Amino acid sequence: MQGLVLGLLTATANVNEIANLEAVLDKEELPANTPLNGDKGYQSEKNNLLIKKKKRIKRILKKAKKNKPLTELKLNCNKLE
Repeated sequence: MQGLVLGLLTATANVNEIANLEAVLDKEELPANTPLNGDKGYQSEKNNLLIKKKKRIKRILKKAKKNKPLTELKLNCNKLE
């Protein structure tokens, strides 16, 4: 995965990454269709909608669900992103 950090947001350890994405995206001013790289901590339906609304290309790693491991395809996609 390649990228350049354009902003930084810090929070206390008890705050989940999923809750911070909107605050991070509100700080940046990038053109539409700019890729957004992130680890699987940012994977959520709310964040998916937010990324779409902000017109970014989602490159967040896939996350397995309880008792349902990732498919071989999704594991390989995580390696590419």
